[in-house]
Amino acid sequence: MTGGPDQGGVAPADLKLNIGCGAKPRAGWTNVDKYPSGWEDLVGDICAGLDLPDGCALEILLDNVIEHLDSIPDAMAELHRLLAPGGRLEIRTPHYSSAASWRDPTHVSHLGYFSLDYFCSGHRANYTGDFRFEMVEKQLSFGGNLLGLIGRGLFALSPEKWEKRWAFMFRASTLRVVLTKPAAAAEAMPG
Repeated sequence: MTGGPDQGGVAPADLKLNIGCGAKPRAGWTNVDKYPSGWEDLVGDICAGLDLPDGCALEILLDNVIEHLDSIPDAMAELHRLLAPGGRLEIRTPHYSSAASWRDPTHVSHLGYFSLDYFCSGHRANYTGDFRFEMVEKQLSFGGNLLGLIGRGLFALSPEKWEKRWAFMFRASTLRVVLTKPAAAAEAMPG
């Protein structure tokens, strides 16, 4: 990362992190990637932990990254550590019914509409860590052809039934999830 606040760099409380930037750096963001390519500002592995202070980021983006990670729970714990209270985390990934999810041999995980709920307040899972996010928004996109339109309609009726019965017939494309880190007082684990 280039310079601290006193050297003209970004103040830690103002960081916007583009994790797994690859060849898609974002202007005004700190671009982070595990593999040095010249596009990144910081080299680091989100699963192993980044050399950044707790609560340093107001916004974090993982755009087609989470499906490549060796340990989603480790990455989510690190993202929670990096995010400032009230900060925003956006994750974009192919839905498991998308051919794009299976085409890339470097994909380790295939996520569904409810996968990231495990890391959110109110979920009963007790094995994902001692932290919780709040779900702000979830979107699932479908193609514009007839099968996509039918899939969108079935999904609107019941996301659970669509995933259980219809996902591989009426396929989705991209899952977009927006999470926030609650204030410390609101982070207590569900009982």
